[in-house]
Amino acid sequence: MLHYFTQTLPHFLAYFGSAVALAAAFLALYSFCTPHREFALIRDGNSAAATQLTGTFLGFAVPMAIVIGHSVSIPDMLLWGAVAALVQLAVFVIVARFLFKAISQRIAEGCTASGIFVGGMGLGVGVLQAACMVP
Repeated sequence: MLHYFTQTLPHFLAYFGSAVALAAAFLALYSFCTPHREFALIRDGNSAAATQLTGTFLGFAVPMAIVIGHSVSIPDMLLWGAVAALVQLAVFVIVARFLFKAISQRIAEGCTASGIFVGGMGLGVGVLQAACMVP
């Protein structure tokens, strides 16, 4: 058993390290692309921004978990992770441009309902996306 562990530990570390790096890149890109600054708002105690970013991150992490379990290599996992990131960005664009044009401002103002809605939409779409990523 110890032999199996030592043989597979590098594989785990490579996938986990790659996934964490991709997640950090996603959070940086996502917060750069939205009109409001989630991390600054969260530091100031804005629950709407925290809820929105948490739901969005979970909407990214759920498909990533499925992809990690089914990918054939780290580059394969990174490509599908990029797809998951783009889908989450598209969710925000669709919500902010077509459904509720003032939602970013509402989140910045601390409207928790707006943060819950955007985060919930991101999580819901992420769950659907994860189901579609299984071969």
